[in-house]
Amino acid sequence: MSPLASLTTAALVAAAAVAFLPASPRRTPGSLTPWAVALAAVAAAIVTIDAIVGRRDGAGAALMLLVTTLTAVVQLYAARNLRGDPRARAFFALSALAAAGTVASIAAQDALLMAAGWTLATFSTIALIRTGGAHPQARLAARRTAWALLVGDGALWAAVGLTIAMTGSTAFSALGELTGAAAAAVSILVAAAAIARAGSFPFHGWLPATAATSTPVSALLHAGFVNGGALLLLRFAPVASSAGPWVLGVAGGATMLVATVAMLTRPDVKGRLVQSTAAQMGFMLVACAMGAFGVAVFHVMGHALFKASLFLGAGSALERELAQRTVAPPQRSRSGAVAGAVVVLAAAAGTAVATGALDHPASVLLLFVVATAVVAGAAVGAGAAAAGVRAAWIAAVALAAVGYVAIVFPAAETLAPEATGDTLPIAFAAVLFASACILGVIARGTGPVADRVFAFAFSWGRPPLPTRRTAASTSAPFGPLEYGRL
Repeated sequence: MSPLASLTTAALVAAAAVAFLPASPRRTPGSLTPWAVALAAVAAAIVTIDAIVGRRDGAGAALMLLVTTLTAVVQLYAARNLRGDPRARAFFALSALAAAGTVASIAAQDALLMAAGWTLATFSTIALIRTGGAHPQARLAARRTAWALLVGDGALWAAVGLTIAMTGSTAFSALGELTGAAAAAVSILVAAAAIARAGSFPFHGWLPATAATSTPVSALLHAGFVNGGALLLLRFAPVASSAGPWVLGVAGGATMLVATVAMLTRPDVKGRLVQSTAAQMGFMLVACAMGAFGVAVFHVMGHALFKASLFLGAGSALERELAQRTVAPPQRSRSGAVAGAVVVLAAAAGTAVATGALDHPASVLLLFVVATAVVAGAAVGAGAAAAGVRAAWIAAVALAAVGYVAIVFPAAETLAPEATGDTLPIAFAAVLFASACILGVIARGTGPVADRVFAFAFSWGRPPLPTRRTAASTSAPFGPLEYGRL
């Protein structure tokens, strides 16, 4: 770990101690912590500049700056949001410790130190979720999170132990010496650790349950914690085995498909955001499985910024939803939707051909990005705004798609070079994209198949419904609080 990275980690640990300083009656206990975390963010910014100038570990430096900055921002928000909450001081201390563990794992130069920082972040996050209260949903979230994350951490430590036993070294450079069954075992174990942290199948139950925790905790979870798998997989990329990428691809692909539909079934704002995160993390795992680590890192950084703002604004989203119910639903324009989709598709596809982006080894991932932009263009075109306003917004969406294809996608390699060798074939992502399109059509339709898809997606990651016999034999409410009104 470089001196600047060590200074950043030490500043975050000191910030956790600052949370226990006495506070004036007018301040939220622990509310001095964000300023100490801001100093860590300044140190992380210096690390990032040094990495850019020296052209080394751009992905790690960028993620370090992201984690420290977002932690400071969320803590500043919490200073007002948690005013009067008796658990406020614990939130500030634990969130600083979680950031310290994450930064330590990011900046680590060997597998042993990375695993230590990873586990510190895990225990701090589990404790953070426990600050959500003693109601049934909060206890359920803490149990599910502890089970999934500790299993993932156990897999990571097993991978580190096996690496030391086979190579006699903890350095990442020694990972290339693993061969045969040892390489396959380490690859699968690291994949399991990344899948658990990302909240993907089969560890998908813990992330939806955390919707019951406080808004600042949710923002930290989705803005930084779940994204750690991208860097873990990048660090262990030298392991020569295709077993891990296949595990990542299947788990990430299944999660991306089902969580996308599950998002449409959730009636609550935070529930939709949680399922959206699960789907995005599934895409991240697929990108890593295909060796596109730069794309994955850039994706999780953009997702962190976007999702943190959505969680911190979740309260006002409810007010907007109630305000919209007081007016008549707008008339949708079918021709406008078609026009918006065609314009965005033509702009993105033309740019991909003109810039040679289709020659990129991971160009198949552009299918998902372009499809998202096309859906956004169709939604804008179908709106009730004036034709000129809709045209301007469609042009903005098309410009964003063009910018991603022409600039962001090729520039992602500056964060992490494209991996070759033991990665998934392009055909896997193509089949996944076709499955997503088919599932999207079914989910938007009607009939018995659509109903079955809806029911499956609605129950994805939720606690099982109790039997009537169990409910009748106790004085407790029927099932968890999530089902209390069924």
